[in-house]
Amino acid sequence: MKTGIRALDQKIDDVLDLARRRFGAAAVERIAESRLTRFEDWTSPDPLQNPSWLFTPGIETRPFWERGQCGRLERVIDALEAAGPTIAQEVGALDPSTGIAYHHLSVTPDQAPGWKNWFFYEDHRPNDALLARVPSVRNVVESFGHEYLDRFEIHLSVLEPSAHIPPHCGGVNAKLTLHLPLAVPEGDTAIRVASSVRGWSEGRVLVFDDSYEHEAWNRTAQRRAVLLLTAYHPDLTVEEIGVIEMLEPLNVEVYRAYLREHRPAA
Repeated sequence: MKTGIRALDQKIDDVLDLARRRFGAAAVERIAESRLTRFEDWTSPDPLQNPSWLFTPGIETRPFWERGQCGRLERVIDALEAAGPTIAQEVGALDPSTGIAYHHLSVTPDQAPGWKNWFFYEDHRPNDALLARVPSVRNVVESFGHEYLDRFEIHLSVLEPSAHIPPHCGGVNAKLTLHLPLAVPEGDTAIRVASSVRGWSEGRVLVFDDSYEHEAWNRTAQRRAVLLLTAYHPDLTVEEIGVIEMLEPLNVEVYRAYLREHRPAA
C-alpha cells in the first residue's frame, strides 16, 4: 500500500505499525498488501473488476451475493428488511428537489444528471438534521458495530425517470454494497454488475460488489429509490476491519483531496 509520496507513505507505515501492536501482525498482512490503484502499478485479475481506489487481495469475489453467502452480514440484511416499510414512509416525506449529485471518481454529475442523493452519513460523520427526519436509518445503523456496517457513505439514492448511471467501477473490493429498495416502479429499471442484470424488489436487499463494472437505469415514468449502504467483506476478520478503520481517517483525507484534483472530465 504505497502512494509514492514519501510523507504520505510514512504516515501509512506509522498507522500500520500501530495496528500491528494493537491487532497483531496477521491482521495487518493482507491489508498492507492492498494496492492503491490510482498510485501503484496493478493489473486486475478480472477485466470487469477494477476498483478505482483500493484492491485487497485474497478475498472471495463475485458480482452479486446471495443472502446465504454473506456470513455475518445476514443480520444486517434482516434488520434492513424489517425496517424497510418505516424507512420508506419516512423517506417519502423528504422534498425530492433537495437531492444532490454524487461526486465519484468515475462518474461526473453531468454524466448522470438524474441521479439524486441524500447523505445520512458521509466520511463517517452523521447528518444529524437529515437523520432526525429519517430516524429509522440511524436506528438500524447504530445497532451494528463497524465490523458490520461502514459509515463512509450511507445515502438515499434516487434515479429520476429516464435516468442512467453510466458504466463505472466503485472504489474498493473490501466492501460490499447493499441496496434496500424503497420505491421500485413497474417497468425497465435495473442494475448490471459485470455481465449480470437484476431488478430490484421493494423491501428485499440486493447485495453486490461495486468494484465490478456496473451501471443502473430507470426507463420508467416514476422515481426509483434505494437506501445504499456499504459493509465490510465477510471474509475479513474483525481484526482486519479494525486495521482498515485505523487507516480510514488518512484514507478519507487522501481520497477527498484526490477527488478534488482529479475529477473525470465531463
